[in-house]
Amino acid sequence: MLDPFKSHKTSRAFFIALGLMGLGLAIPTILLPKLKGFGSMGGIKSVNSANANATKVGSLDKVSPTFMTCSAVRERSRDFLKLHYSVRKYDEEISRRTFQKFFQILDPGKNFFWESDLARFAEYETQLGKKILQTDCQFITEVAQLFMQRVVESESLRSNVLASEPNFSLDERIETDRKKIMWAQNPQELQERWRTLLKFNAMSMIETDNNWPKTQQRLQKRYAQMQKTMTARSIDEIFGIFLNAFALSLDPHSSYYMPEEQDDFKVAFSLQLVGIGASLSQQDGYTVVESLIAGGSAVKDGRLQKGDKIIGVDSGDGAGVTDVVDMDLNKVVSLIRGKKDTTVQLQVLRKDSNGQTSRILIDLKRNIVQLADQQAHSDVMTLAGKKVGVINLPSFYIDYAGSRNQEDFRSSAGDVLREVEALKKQNVDGILIDLRRNGGGDLGECIKITGQFIDRGSVVQVQGRGGDVESLDDKDEGVAFAGPLAVLISKQSASASEIFAGAMQDYGRALILGDSRTYGKATVQNVIEVPGTNGRESDGSVKVTVSKFFRPSGRSNQERGVPSDIQIPDIFEAADISEGENDFVLPYTTISPHKGFHPFQDFSKIMASLRENSKQRVQSLPEFKKVFEATEKLLKEKSNTTLSLKIEKLKPTPTAAVAQGVTAAIGPVVEDLSKVKVIAPNDIQLKEGAAILVDSINLLGSQTKWVNP
Repeated sequence: MLDPFKSHKTSRAFFIALGLMGLGLAIPTILLPKLKGFGSMGGIKSVNSANANATKVGSLDKVSPTFMTCSAVRERSRDFLKLHYSVRKYDEEISRRTFQKFFQILDPGKNFFWESDLARFAEYETQLGKKILQTDCQFITEVAQLFMQRVVESESLRSNVLASEPNFSLDERIETDRKKIMWAQNPQELQERWRTLLKFNAMSMIETDNNWPKTQQRLQKRYAQMQKTMTARSIDEIFGIFLNAFALSLDPHSSYYMPEEQDDFKVAFSLQLVGIGASLSQQDGYTVVESLIAGGSAVKDGRLQKGDKIIGVDSGDGAGVTDVVDMDLNKVVSLIRGKKDTTVQLQVLRKDSNGQTSRILIDLKRNIVQLADQQAHSDVMTLAGKKVGVINLPSFYIDYAGSRNQEDFRSSAGDVLREVEALKKQNVDGILIDLRRNGGGDLGECIKITGQFIDRGSVVQVQGRGGDVESLDDKDEGVAFAGPLAVLISKQSASASEIFAGAMQDYGRALILGDSRTYGKATVQNVIEVPGTNGRESDGSVKVTVSKFFRPSGRSNQERGVPSDIQIPDIFEAADISEGENDFVLPYTTISPHKGFHPFQDFSKIMASLRENSKQRVQSLPEFKKVFEATEKLLKEKSNTTLSLKIEKLKPTPTAAVAQGVTAAIGPVVEDLSKVKVIAPNDIQLKEGAAILVDSINLLGSQTKWVNP
């Protein structure tokens, strides 16, 4: 079982960065060492700020000396291209993507620009690469100036709307999927857009406190502050936004961070929200829940779900709910974070079981996520005379500080080994590893755990920019468990989970069961901190995709994920959650199998029987009938992304009623995750997974070893 920190020439810092950034473990980020010269990479150096002093953006008459000049934009762009896994040129396609992303990041809700504004700059759409590499940033500054002008003009549109109280008895709707919203054709269309948006913003306020004058005043104050913030953006910020548009045109996981973001880098980069235990991203101006961290407040509460869009936050400071749509992620984070044991209220958008998008209020108590709460746990169930051990693994975790300073430290590999040994003492006939909520983690831990179930061999192959492939192997002889094995996956299983599941599937070591596939992220990102100029410690950071993962067989998990051998019905199947939902994802490709790769066994001889047996069980159980009905309803309503702006009956204090509705929809609130059993009584997907494993044991008869049988 390989320790990549010891057995590779690559630096320890690289593997820590690879493990955290490529696999998405939401723990403190460790940056790569600063690159002082960058050798032939060129460009990461001190730049002259004269260009910036000659530029006027928005309403600024004077511009302070700045580091983010047009020359810096050019050099950072070159750095991305010299590091990126697959994109080499700032060609017409990348220019076109950057053009669209720049407008999208500036105005994600399409509330300011008109369609004619984009047409005005059409000549730049395919020429941005040439312009930037010629140190010509006229496009950036002119678009920024126009944007600030449009922001100021929007004040009169909002004033017109807020002059009268909205009619909440009308059955009107607002589109929540911003990809479906087109740029406004004329001022009248933009006015109508602001009317529905402000009515939407007012709904939560008027429901909580049925007082229109107060709501009107709060909205006016909120948008006045928004306008002030947007029009006060510096040239540094504008150039930084453009660099992010360029980075996102390469792939969805590359980005640029400004120096002032370094203080919140842990949050902004790992997307971890300290306090509630949730990983977030920002998509089309919405703050979206990417995953929930085991042991965190959100998981213990049980109501917040992956895919929820956070649209409002009441930080508990007495100011009420703050609209966070289009707000920078680090500012959303600052509202959610707070002192331990204080309460934060989130207002989220979610599609319910009827396919309707609804608003939900969720109160969460801030707390610290303890590593002990995330550890692997096991239990045993008996089916048809067979004992099946179940190991729930929430993430591939490791106590980095402990691993450096002591011999005895918490790690997922150690905890899984402990649970395997405990299950063996109970004479289990097979083991089911539950990865349904495992969003990834440390690469070294993933390799070690894989090595507990295979007897040496490639775990994952990593292909870099130049095409060179390196195999990360389990080199230790022997296994912790050689018997029947199954892995339960979901669309939330990502990165390290996909590496483990893919290796198990390639070797024929385990049956892969659950949702149709895993998430589908098989790329690695490195973060390089740019040395500071003019006395600054840093001039920002470049996060860039540098390599892709491939399975021992040469197949990739990228975009397609790991497909299940047998799909078990689950309502989550209707959710559009996958790498492929992002813009400009790297495509699925293959490489040659590892030279020493050979499967342990072939399940094809029993697969038809396993699927037929599972199908009969599923069709006979009333619990699965409910899943089928709910999934069918969701799929039919999948295209319905609008939200009703009608309030049936105004109530002065609706929070309790809303919470009651949420509880009825998704089950009772879990007060303490540590009290939840590994095998929940109503977990029909887990039980069917165990039943399939038992079937495979019976069909294979006396074959008790699944490793080199």
